[in-house]
Amino acid sequence: MKPLVTHWQKLRQQAEANPRLKWAFALIAVLLAALLLQAVDGMRDELQKRAIDEEAKLRRIKALQGQDEWLARADEAERLRDALRAEMPETATPGLAQAALQNWLRDLTAGSASRMNVTVDSAVPLEAPADVVKVHATIGGNLAPRQALELLRQIESSTNLVVVETLSMRAAPSANFSIGLNAYYRLPAQEGTP
Repeated sequence: MKPLVTHWQKLRQQAEANPRLKWAFALIAVLLAALLLQAVDGMRDELQKRAIDEEAKLRRIKALQGQDEWLARADEAERLRDALRAEMPETATPGLAQAALQNWLRDLTAGSASRMNVTVDSAVPLEAPADVVKVHATIGGNLAPRQALELLRQIESSTNLVVVETLSMRAAPSANFSIGLNAYYRLPAQEGTP
């Protein structure tokens, strides 16, 4: 503590001896005060913006309170979920889901005059709903755009839940295409799950 007091006394003596140093210290104090005020003002602005956002959220929530629209939306979402689940065929294991998709795609492409490649990835379980697996597949080959679109129509008209993820077609210099798709399958309900 004593060294700090001695430094302070030396600094004070130097400031008293040199008037420019007094002005410099005063200017430093004014600049520090201005920086402090600017920081406090910035924090105040940020807190005010947050308060306005929270108040707007609260008003939106209060405006929605008591509306029956949410009940209708919940019913609609439940019907949509049930309709989608009905489109998912049930399979005993993820491996059988992969095999089922591969067989379906091979049957679908068997009638084509040109050779097509069918690649089916391993089944991946979804986090929610837990009893559903997703199987990704890619079909590629040399088809004219019109034939590729016909194949795409057949895939989309499937009664099973199949979602086309990517589509790439080229007509020149050689006609080729690639379709990436996901198919969804339900696993049997296990004991203890609702």
